[in-house]
Amino acid sequence: MEGRILIIDDEASIRKGFGLLLTSEGLTVASAGGGPEGLALLERESFDIVLLDFAMPELDGLEVLRRIKRLEQDPMVIMITGYDEVALAVEAIKEGAYDYLLKPPDPDHLLMTLRRALDKIELEKKVCVLDRSLAFTLENQLGKSAAMAWVIAEIKVVAASDFSLIIEGETGTGKSFAASLIHNLSARAAGPFIALDMGSIPETLLESELFGHRKGAFTGAERSKPGYFELAKGGTLLLDELQNLSPGAQAKILQVVEEKKFYPVGSDKPVKVDLRIIGASNSDLRRAVESGEFRRDLYYRLNEYSLLMPPLRERPEDIAFLATRLLSAAAVELNRNLSGLSDEALALLAAQPWPGNVRELKNVVRRAALLSSDGEVGVEQVSQGMQGVTAPTVSPVTDFHSTESVPVDQSAPLSLEESEKLTIARALRHTASNRTKAAAILGITHKTLLAKIKKYNLEE
Repeated sequence: MEGRILIIDDEASIRKGFGLLLTSEGLTVASAGGGPEGLALLERESFDIVLLDFAMPELDGLEVLRRIKRLEQDPMVIMITGYDEVALAVEAIKEGAYDYLLKPPDPDHLLMTLRRALDKIELEKKVCVLDRSLAFTLENQLGKSAAMAWVIAEIKVVAASDFSLIIEGETGTGKSFAASLIHNLSARAAGPFIALDMGSIPETLLESELFGHRKGAFTGAERSKPGYFELAKGGTLLLDELQNLSPGAQAKILQVVEEKKFYPVGSDKPVKVDLRIIGASNSDLRRAVESGEFRRDLYYRLNEYSLLMPPLRERPEDIAFLATRLLSAAAVELNRNLSGLSDEALALLAAQPWPGNVRELKNVVRRAALLSSDGEVGVEQVSQGMQGVTAPTVSPVTDFHSTESVPVDQSAPLSLEESEKLTIARALRHTASNRTKAAAILGITHKTLLAKIKKYNLEE
């Protein structure tokens, strides 16, 4: 057997006997003579299973169990009692214990219980990895356009490595989702994936949140708490909105990346770093480097590989595909029997600029599903869904393919005439200039469409 076992029992003979038996079976064993000592060990080290005595001084087994369940790690707990007290055992199971044994347990029974628990832990890990693999078929999640085919190829390449990388793209293009795909396709898939919005953490709390703190490190630190770098051990840490990092935060992260270790607040003992770091930004960090807003050394440390997520307007052929998939998800969420989107509804979606990218498309489709009865979702519901969703108002979006920041036409609120002209032009392009179909999509008469084409000089 393989696994890490912690024995918490106030009887030294029990600890010694269990220790000899379990180590002879190939298990790694640590022990504690009471609840406080055991909890302290659990804050410093990770264990698969805890063998916990019921009757102990200072803290009884039930209270220790409750405190274990509040920790960041969640080992299986097997209670050991000297009393054949069914009510006590039932209470322990309710509090989250995996099983209980009578003291002194039969060695074969103890080993069988441990083997069953370890098998369950291993099975849960395998199921977790399998679920992730099945859930993340790249083409079905991202799109089938030529632009996304290139992104998918890059994701497969970088996932096979342990490179740090930076993902860039406009808001709503799926940067966080791409990061999760890379994690789930990597050798770290069984480990945690933690996404952290760097713009949401106050500067005063940043060090404690990232690197954790030890009990008593500052006023209010009543117990030790691991930081995100520790919680992501063995997995992937996504630092989203990387452009929001202050100079001080950049320096601290650079030190960790270079030294492969960090010090929790209030501790002089280093913690080794074992994770992959992915950064994400909705602006071009190269320009931030050139302007001095972002550290050049940190940029190159994190940018071992770079990935650019294209905006939805650059891959309009994916809109119908994504909308159909998003509708299926919305139907499950809302418990609706929706057969799909009508051709007219799909054409209307394809004619939109989507400044909020996939996120905005998702909001429109979900709202259209909410407004629909069972059956096909038509152009009327999609139109209503668009009216109910406000496109994001943002500053000029960085054009990642050019050498300077330029405003794109979707980044600022459009006038009614500009919006109408853009919508008509897209409808014409989608229908290959078939004005009858375009008029039907737009919900106007053929005569009105001809007048609009002339007004906006859209004649080919």
